[in-house]
Amino acid sequence: MKQVRRILDATLGKWLRHLAFLLVRGYFALFYNIGCSNKHLLQDLPGGLILASHVSRLDGPMVASILYSTRRVRPAVHYDEYHHPAQLLPMLIANAVPLSSPKAWPPERRAERKAWALDTMRRIVRKGGFVLLFPGGQVKRQPREIIQPHFAGAYEILRAVPDTPVLLLRIQGLSRFDRPSHDLFWSFLFIRQGRRHVSISIEHLEDGLNTDGDLASFNADLEERLNAPPICPAAAPEPASAHDS
Repeated sequence: MKQVRRILDATLGKWLRHLAFLLVRGYFALFYNIGCSNKHLLQDLPGGLILASHVSRLDGPMVASILYSTRRVRPAVHYDEYHHPAQLLPMLIANAVPLSSPKAWPPERRAERKAWALDTMRRIVRKGGFVLLFPGGQVKRQPREIIQPHFAGAYEILRAVPDTPVLLLRIQGLSRFDRPSHDLFWSFLFIRQGRRHVSISIEHLEDGLNTDGDLASFNADLEERLNAPPICPAAAPEPASAHDS
């Protein structure tokens, strides 16, 4: 049965995913003018953990659809966002991993769900896949990204799989704390202000993140990194002219 599922996923499932991601990406293209820098970094890595700022409920499906043409990425999102009626279809297409659980669940069931989510993310990374994780845990409610000292997702994954490549992903222009900028050319599509400009930047932390200390120190370091401005890629050196020789 597993072999049949693998064959179906590699044939029919592959084309269905392509079509579904085209539809999701087309939807975002109608309302947002999205630019993404350094996507090529994903091609040079066997897999890894992408730690991202969290500015809206759209983040997971949007980033997964933008990066799909480069590498397939599975977002890990909060339980409430995963089951939001307006997002359920994009979440299913992106094959998102639901995190946390309703507080009404018994403690044993919540503990099982947490263990399952962490094991799923570790398995994805070990197999060479990419997990998109929002370490802040929720859409930010202030200009800075805040990571609670007890949030342990990224910390536990990196301790379980120490050699995991780590990338930072910052989203600008979509938060309610960002000054909105629009592409007025598209206003003829009955979008009053046109498409909103959104910028996504990716940075590879070649030295990774230090998990030797405690969880609170790890989160404080990661919080500062996510709030730092993105590092612009170095410009390529100009070729020497004949006058320089």
